[in-house]
Amino acid sequence: MPFESRHGTFVSDSLNLEAAPASVLPRWPIFVLIVGFPLWWALGVIPLVPLVMVTIMVFYLMNSTGVRMLPGMAPWFFFLIWVLAAAINVHGAADLAGFGMRAMELLLVGVSMLYIANAGISLPKKRIVNYLVLVWIAIVGLGFLALVMPEVRLKTPLGAFLPESITSNELVRNLVFPPLAEVQQPWGAPEPFIRPAAPFPYANSWGAAFAVLVPVVISRMVTLRNRKLAVSLGVLLALSFIPAVATSNRGMFVGLAIAIGYALMRHLGHGHWQLAAIIGAGAVVLGVMLVSSGAISGILGRQDYSDSTGGRLALYEKTWEQSLQAPVLGHGSPRIDPTIGVSLGSQGYLWTLMFCYGFVGLSLFLYFIVNGILRTWRLANTADIWLHASLIAGLSLTPFYGLSAMQLTSLAVVLAMLLRQRYLDHK
Repeated sequence: MPFESRHGTFVSDSLNLEAAPASVLPRWPIFVLIVGFPLWWALGVIPLVPLVMVTIMVFYLMNSTGVRMLPGMAPWFFFLIWVLAAAINVHGAADLAGFGMRAMELLLVGVSMLYIANAGISLPKKRIVNYLVLVWIAIVGLGFLALVMPEVRLKTPLGAFLPESITSNELVRNLVFPPLAEVQQPWGAPEPFIRPAAPFPYANSWGAAFAVLVPVVISRMVTLRNRKLAVSLGVLLALSFIPAVATSNRGMFVGLAIAIGYALMRHLGHGHWQLAAIIGAGAVVLGVMLVSSGAISGILGRQDYSDSTGGRLALYEKTWEQSLQAPVLGHGSPRIDPTIGVSLGSQGYLWTLMFCYGFVGLSLFLYFIVNGILRTWRLANTADIWLHASLIAGLSLTPFYGLSAMQLTSLAVVLAMLLRQRYLDHK
């Protein structure tokens, strides 16, 4: 029998999935969270969004008559418990503030996933995918704007109220006075590199979001009955590689290549020969265009003026060594290493998890993602394969890029949709 509480019915792997459905949850919190993200960025309130949205969604869930926790979701909440336990190793007010912000982002991911799982009536899959496509369109639009006005930095209402002692911190400054682009001119470079970043603090975050959301966009394209809309979205997808290339994100292209290759193999495995041929041809055309236009050489050329690869390898080595000093609970938060001048536990979400929450925390996170992928493997229609590819892209990015609230929430929302379809919609 399911566990009954005054707040509803919780369902886990070993419990009955035929419990009474939850009350109709309103769709607006997810709309505000996803589609409203560029607005929160422009207002400089991104650090406050997790607390606000968690409070709202928990309120609705607590007042629901029946709440399901679907199979595959529990590992995330075990991971959250481990994250909270890692707080014991956090020292200093600044580190504690950073720890709290990251913990709230992770809590937002879990609550959003639980909300989606129980909002099947008000939030069908197509609506949620539309939300993700809309935020992708906004990200691409801001990417083009960054290329036109790279030096622009917004002055937000929140930033106006904060003292200079707080806004002098680089990360805080980039959150409350967000730039449209990272403008970098390494020593010896003939001209600056303009790397779109908005609506994120850094260009690498833009690239990570792009790689995670492109498969979602393709998933929507293949289900559109309106040919004009499908063609328009396809044209925008092709044009989106202009700001994408400008970010010079090698890891982004690696993630996209893995996602596309995965989808191609899945379609071949299910006998979708015509679609596989279209995907293969499109990938070849895109590759030829990137090479012939000089885009690839431009991305690789930036490395001639900065030792980013060597610097990352040194950082990874230091992070590994220090992680071995706290293998169970980790260090709680990234810490600056005076020998290389960079914070350990940065430059890749895998390394952040390992350093901050130990190897147990890292294992719980990876188990959640991989377990979710395996549980939803049998969903094999065209749209679901591409949603699945989004999860593959996100997983492949973890060694290279940090994943902030937007990227993690997008992945959790996609997984929640697939788990809901796997265990509820097929009943």
